[in-house]
Amino acid sequence: MKKQLLTSSLFRFLERGIVVLTSFLLTPFFLNELGSTHYGLWLLILSILGWFNVVDLGFPQAIQRQIVQALELNDKKRVNVIFSTGLVLFTVLGGFSVLTLVGLTTVPAIFGVEGLDQITLVDILLILSVKILWGFMMNPFHGFFSGMLRFDIDANLSSLNAIVKAIMVFLLLSDLNIWGAVVATLASDVLTNILKIHYAKRLFPELRFSFKLASKKELIDLFAYSKHLVINGIANTIGTKSRPLIITQLFDLPSLALASIASNLIMHTSAFVSSITGVFSPLFNKKAARNENMEQLFNQTTRINLFASTVLFLSLFIFGKVFILLWVGYEFEYAVNLLYLGVISSLFAAFSNSANTVLFAQANHKYISVITITSVVFNITLSIILGLKFGLIGLAAGGVVNSAIFNVFAKVFLFKQYNNYNMRELYWCLSKSLLITIILGMTGSYLLDYLAINTWLEFLLSATLAFPFIILICWVLLLNKDIKKTLLHYVIARIVPGVKKKFIKEL
Repeated sequence: MKKQLLTSSLFRFLERGIVVLTSFLLTPFFLNELGSTHYGLWLLILSILGWFNVVDLGFPQAIQRQIVQALELNDKKRVNVIFSTGLVLFTVLGGFSVLTLVGLTTVPAIFGVEGLDQITLVDILLILSVKILWGFMMNPFHGFFSGMLRFDIDANLSSLNAIVKAIMVFLLLSDLNIWGAVVATLASDVLTNILKIHYAKRLFPELRFSFKLASKKELIDLFAYSKHLVINGIANTIGTKSRPLIITQLFDLPSLALASIASNLIMHTSAFVSSITGVFSPLFNKKAARNENMEQLFNQTTRINLFASTVLFLSLFIFGKVFILLWVGYEFEYAVNLLYLGVISSLFAAFSNSANTVLFAQANHKYISVITITSVVFNITLSIILGLKFGLIGLAAGGVVNSAIFNVFAKVFLFKQYNNYNMRELYWCLSKSLLITIILGMTGSYLLDYLAINTWLEFLLSATLAFPFIILICWVLLLNKDIKKTLLHYVIARIVPGVKKKFIKEL
């Protein structure tokens, strides 16, 4: 199992690398072909589509958990019951989402766009409503792959999606303008969704859908677990997707394009961290199903999360300014200030990830929604107040304050109500993570300014030289001996064939 998790983590990391690479290549291309206004419009469209994730009502996590339990009992019939119930459920939810989106397009002024851009926005949203529907219908397949611990399949298909979409955008955007991005998005999704169905059937030949298998009892069981996730899902969606709307309402579309430069770098870096640590969620579910103690696993995953986050976000802190200037030019230099604040906010968020996973695995998550909705209301209020007074930098500062209060203290306080784990060492690990990031980050950034890195070659050489040093510092200061031993054994096993066989045998 450990080998499968580590291998899946590797594939997820490679997938994220491909997604990031294609995104970095496409962003300046979008800006050159569309301009900052139409690029901002495309970002707004993607944000609006993302709002409809809230309608899943927390059922994807519930389906994943139920499938894990059914597979643990080797109950193939129940796997099909869960799958069929989920597919019917998500088809209904997807249809509801499409109708809601169509209704919103009748009052497009609420999106903060005017004139011809408003007409373009409405037309594209109506066409991409199809993407929402089949996106919902794919949720049971994602839950199935997760339950089987086959994250590599999802990762590889996501990589294919990113590559196909990027190629089609490069081919179509110049001639079709923003509509080229629409065609590329739909075509790449059709291809990868067909492949998801194909690989699910190959992985589990007994898998089948039937309306007769859709169970009211299974639906009730899913709702019993996910009912507390409804408010949490609504709050999370509002929290993550409201910023583009706030920016367009307070400022304009070019401001959204500027803010997206920093937010995209933060998002991609966070996704890299999740590709490393996200594979542990089913393992927590399995331990919870067996009623096993999870304190050691919790401590290890929290440290690994902080280690991975510090390595990647420290690298982003040091090289972010140089990268942005080389990537999109001096016009977007202001985004560097937003980036620095986003790094600190993300480190706070990384600290509570494992605590959230444990609570969900134990089904002790009913109060997470209370914390989440409070956090979102506080964050939006603070961001608007600071944004009106200080501009985009005020929005970013509000995010840091909010993340510190709710991720470092409020969520951990809730976690301690159910799990009497010793958190002192983990808080010390977080403190070291912040100190390392701020001190080395500022030092490294000033050093690069002094060296005047002006070409991609100089950037790559300096990053190649610095990255091993960053890993070494974080390795020494953030990880304990047990984690170091496990990770070293895995790396050696992947490199040396003889050791690899011995390592697999021990697992």
